[in-house]
Amino acid sequence: MNLSFIHRIRRNHALEHATLNLLGKRHPGAQAMGISGPRGFTIYTSLTAEEIVPAVMEALKRLKAGESALRVHRNCGTNTVVTATLTTLATLLGIRGEKPSIGKTLERLPHLILLNVLALLAAPTLAEWVQGTFTTDANVAGMEIASVFTDYHRGLQRIRVHTRQVYDAAPALR
Repeated sequence: MNLSFIHRIRRNHALEHATLNLLGKRHPGAQAMGISGPRGFTIYTSLTAEEIVPAVMEALKRLKAGESALRVHRNCGTNTVVTATLTTLATLLGIRGEKPSIGKTLERLPHLILLNVLALLAAPTLAEWVQGTFTTDANVAGMEIASVFTDYHRGLQRIRVHTRQVYDAAPALR
C-alpha cells in the first residue's frame, strides 16, 4: 500500500500537532514550532532532543490508541489562514456593490466591523474543523519513527523526525 503524498503530509501533521500539544503541557513557556512534510516533520525549539523524542514517541502511541483530539493545535497556521479568509470575505460582503470612496467606507464602517467581529468569532471553531477534516489525519496505524536528526538553526534546536509507513508482513486471513 502506497500512501499518497498529501495523505503522508496529513498524518505527519497530526503527529507534529500531537507532539506539540504534549510538549506544551510538559514544558509551558518553551518555544516550539513545527512544519510537516511527506517524510515527517521538523520542530524548531528551545528544548533538547532528549525532551522532544519521548514526546514524539508518546504522541504516536496516543494517536494510535485513538486520542484523535491531539491532532488539532491552537497555534496551527491553518487557524491564521481560516481567520484571514473569513475576515476578507466579511469585508468583501460588507462593501459589495459600493464604489470605493472614503465617505461610503466611513458610513459602512460599523457594518464592516460587525461582520468582521462575527467572522472572528466563527474562525476558531471553523479552523478546528478544517484541521480535523482536511489538514491532519489521526489515523497513524502502521506509522513508525524512522529516524531523528538534530542540529541548530538560527539559535534554536532543530529536530527533524522522519516517519515511515510499515505494514504487517503476515498475510491477511481470508
